[in-house]
Amino acid sequence: LSAVVAAVRAEKRIEVWDDGRLKALTQDADGRVVGAVIARGPNGHLVEITATAVVLATGGAGGLFAATTTPSALKGEGMALAALAGTEILDPEFVQFHPTAIDVGLDPAPLATEALRGEGARLIDGEGRFLLGQADDADLKPRDIVARAVHAARREGRGADLDARAAIGAEFPHAFPAVFAACMRAGLDPRLSPIPVMAACHYHMGGIAADADGRTTTPGLYAVGECAATGVHGANRLASNSLLEAAAFGRRAGRAAAGEMGGGRPLPVQIAPDLPADALAELREAMTAHAGVVRTAEGLATLIALIDRLEAAHGPAASLLAARLIAQAALDRRESRGGHYRADHPETAVEAAHTRVRLARPAALEAAE
Repeated sequence: LSAVVAAVRAEKRIEVWDDGRLKALTQDADGRVVGAVIARGPNGHLVEITATAVVLATGGAGGLFAATTTPSALKGEGMALAALAGTEILDPEFVQFHPTAIDVGLDPAPLATEALRGEGARLIDGEGRFLLGQADDADLKPRDIVARAVHAARREGRGADLDARAAIGAEFPHAFPAVFAACMRAGLDPRLSPIPVMAACHYHMGGIAADADGRTTTPGLYAVGECAATGVHGANRLASNSLLEAAAFGRRAGRAAAGEMGGGRPLPVQIAPDLPADALAELREAMTAHAGVVRTAEGLATLIALIDRLEAAHGPAASLLAARLIAQAALDRRESRGGHYRADHPETAVEAAHTRVRLARPAALEAAE
C-alpha cells in the first residue's frame, strides 16, 4: 500500500481527492458506465465526473457490522451502487469473521493476529479452560470453526481470551509490536494478562462479480480489491490471499481500463441518502446479531424486516442495500459452507452453487429506450 501511495503521489497526471466519496455511478442510454458522482468536503458538495471507464476499489463491508476489524467507513456501498447500475453481484453472503479481534471497546477492533496462535498462544474461557480442546494444534483450525467457538463461549457467558503469557511473554513488544501497542493503548499488558477477544467481521469474500481483468457485467465498470468477487477466495478466504486482489488483479484491471473507449452522454442519476448515525448503529448491531458468525432463518428474517423499516424511514441508502444483499443471500442459502454458517442448516450441500444477484434495470435506462 505504501509503495502504491508513493507512486500515485509522484505521478503528476493523477489528481487525488482525499475528501471524495462515491455517491452514484452514471450511465449512458446503452447502460454503459460513463462516470461517477462524488461528494466532496464537509458539506458533501456533489461533483460529476465523466470517464471512459470507472474502477471501483471501495473495499469491503465491515462497517455494516458492530464488531469489525476493518475501517467502519467501509459499508459495502461500492457493491450497492454497482448493483443499482445493473451489475451482477456474486456470493454476497460469504463474510469471513476473524476469531481474535481484541475486545477493548474500539471501533474498529484491533486484530490479534493468527501468528500469536501459531507461536503457541491459546484460547481460553474466563475459568482458564481451553475453548477448542487441549491438543497443541486445537486453536489452529480454520477461522470459521475457531470463530464459532469464541462466539459460543461469549454467548454462554463464559468469556473468551487469548492467553499469550507463556508462549510469548516478555518477547511480546519485539515479536508482535502492533498487537502489543494496541493492548497497551487500551490499558492491557498482554505479558501479564490474557487478551479479551471476540469474533468480528474481517473480510467480504463476495461482492461485485469480476473477471481476471476486473471487468464486471456492466460495460465500462471494473472492480478490484475487496469489493470485487473474482472467485479466488471461494467461501472461506485464506489468510493474506487478498493480496492477490491488489498485486495481480489491480494491475490487470488498470491496464484493461486504460484501453477502454467510447460512451455516450450520462443520464440523470438519483443520489442515495445517507443513514443517520442512530439508524446506522441499529443496523450494525442487527447485522452482527443476525448475519454474523451464526445465522438462522428467524434471525435473518428479523434483520430484513429491520432493513425494510429503516428504508421506509430514511430512504434507500446504499448501506441498506448492501446489508440487504448480504442478508437475503444468507437467508436463501440453506446450508453451511465456509464463512456462512446456518445453525438451522448445519450441513453442507453436495453440490456447490454460486449466488448471483441482478437488480432490475435502472428506471433511467428504461426511460431512455
